[in-house]
Amino acid sequence: MVALMGLVSVANAASRSLQYEPAVVELTGTVVVEDHYGPPNFGETPQEDAKLRVPMLRLDASVDVAGDPHSDTNLSSFEDVDKMQIVLTKGRSVDGFIGKHVTVTGTLTEQLEGGDFTQVLITMKTIKPAR
Repeated sequence: MVALMGLVSVANAASRSLQYEPAVVELTGTVVVEDHYGPPNFGETPQEDAKLRVPMLRLDASVDVAGDPHSDTNLSSFEDVDKMQIVLTKGRSVDGFIGKHVTVTGTLTEQLEGGDFTQVLITMKTIKPAR
């Protein structure tokens, strides 16, 4: 009976639907860094655009994100999200975690501007090695 309960829990975790901010979520995956073009034109003029190193979280299991009809910015729903850009606020870093299996705690937002490289982003509050 205990083993069956564990399987149900794992199945639910793999297909769970997450909420946008202000809800706090905890996601597990691997931190990678991707190269992207930045301002002023985010790839339209590669010779003039900044070259950015963008931290990403490749999730262990894909998730769904439910749109918020009461939000001005987080309206869209997404299914099978398997990678999210990690937004770093002042004083936060993923240094020392690149290529590592981690748990990131934070809030989710929808892609809004040129510097947002995934449909859903996680603004990191904490990062720690995954169990």
